[in-house]
Amino acid sequence: MYAGQPVEDRQRQRRARFLESGLTVFARDGYANSSVGAICKDAALSSRQFYEEFTGRESLLLELYEQIDRESRDAVTKALDAKSDASALDIIDASVRSYVESIGSDPRKARVALVEVVGAGPKVEKYRLELRRVWGSLLASAAEDAALHGEIPTGDYEMRVLAIIGAVNYVVDSWSGADPRPPLDDVIRVLSRVIIGAVGA
Repeated sequence: MYAGQPVEDRQRQRRARFLESGLTVFARDGYANSSVGAICKDAALSSRQFYEEFTGRESLLLELYEQIDRESRDAVTKALDAKSDASALDIIDASVRSYVESIGSDPRKARVALVEVVGAGPKVEKYRLELRRVWGSLLASAAEDAALHGEIPTGDYEMRVLAIIGAVNYVVDSWSGADPRPPLDDVIRVLSRVIIGAVGA
């Protein structure tokens, strides 16, 4: 116990503060221009405390990236499961909405997960490509299900899925940082058309 609070709880809270500050600093300054000092200042914690939790900026970025990606992928998976018997267009609309709301509602998350991780170093890049393959598998599986129902042509979806991932992430990053933001329904409508065109090609 410390000041009436379990040590484990204090450690969790401290780690959460560093993650929140890392999200703010990486999005505001850019990962390449960030520093442990700036993160500690934002969190109002010491560098000693930082290194008790993380080995450096890279490990903090990786944990943030994993967290953001997991949340958005879980949201899309739930949307796919909930709409399993719906039309392809309804499934795409629901999935796009869940993804945009998860990763795009906080501009910091979109900036870090879609922009700052690119070129952040070999370890981050390796992880980024691994996650892209996971997303590719998820989306290809959904496309294959739609093809079985005769809603889109059958075929190799690998290249089409890569095109979809790139297009969606570019639009989401632009939308999340826009001021004022275009209506979410407009974004979803545009992205749904792009996806239908790609998987139906």
